[in-house]
Amino acid sequence: MECEEVRPTEAIVDRQILVLLQHQPRLTFRALADSLPAYSWRSLFVALNRLCHQQHVELMPLAGDYEVVWRHWRDEPPRSEEPRMRM
Repeated sequence: MECEEVRPTEAIVDRQILVLLQHQPRLTFRALADSLPAYSWRSLFVALNRLCHQQHVELMPLAGDYEVVWRHWRDEPPRSEEPRMRM
C-alpha cells in the first residue's frame, strides 16, 4: 500500500487537530469544529479521515455527533515506573 502525499495545507489542519487533542484527548466533533472555526466541517472530516487512516485518532459515533479520540493518549503506557537514573 502506498502512502498518500499530504499537501502543506492538509498538514496544517492535521497538526492543529492533533495539538488540540493533546490538550483535550476526547472531544465531540462539534467542540472540535468550534475550536477550529477557520475550517469547514467538510475539511475537518477529511482531515479526521486521514488521521484515522494514520491511526492517530478514532471517531466514535454518538447520538447526533461524533467523539474524536486521540489514540496515542489511550495507548500510552502507564507512567507508574520510576525514572531511571543515569550514571
